Amino acid sequence: MSEPCAYKWPALLVVMRHAQSEANFHREYLEQQESLETHVTVQARDADVRLTSEGERQAREAGRYLREEHGRFDAAYISPYRRTRDTADFAIAALDPAPVKVIEERLRERDFGLIESLTRHGFKTLHPGEWERRKLVGKYYYRPPGGESYPDVNLRVHSFLGTLVREHPGQRVLVVTHSVVVLAFRRLIERLGEEEVLDLDRSNEPKNASLSIYESFPGETIGTGLALQQWNFVPKEAACRT
Repeated sequence: MSEPCAYKWPALLVVMRHAQSEANFHREYLEQQESLETHVTVQARDADVRLTSEGERQAREAGRYLREEHGRFDAAYISPYRRTRDTADFAIAALDPAPVKVIEERLRERDFGLIESLTRHGFKTLHPGEWERRKLVGKYYYRPPGGESYPDVNLRVHSFLGTLVREHPGQRVLVVTHSVVVLAFRRLIERLGEEEVLDLDRSNEPKNASLSIYESFPGETIGTGLALQQWNFVPKEAACRT
């Protein structure tokens, strides 16, 4: 009698973008007003930016959805930034039992270096040479001085996927992270190319508190073995109030 096939990958992987932060709210406001402000003004370094009250509600709603639709999680890996840690805390409060929480540096926000906190107008006017270089190189491969490109982030996430394979085969894992990192998961899991990633970034960017849900099954070993079930999904109640 043959042995049953074992899992190679997590049985369930949910990749969640953090809920609305104060910086998200301010940047969206400036863009809607077509403002000439050069900076997104938040009185904290990027790693310490907090959630808005709406963001707290989004995170709680996502947690309730995860409990009702997916039940137990074995582990939660969380970017060390304040907005991701708070998102995870609000979401995990709804889960029973609570998963093991791990703060994971490889899931941190993309480092924007010289252009951190700049608006689009601020980037063009304060650093016109860099703006032209970005247009030449392209958004995907552009690395701002002191910062990271999309492929730089992909390397971090590639390493992290190796951890999931080694430590969580057949388990149920929640990841709470940032928009570019969410896109890196799709890039690596689905073998997407530069244009496919940029098209997602333009037309279907990960929303605040959105869930991207992957499943795998015993015996699957080709590629990552993870199949995308839902992309950029915001639980219904959270979506209709934003």
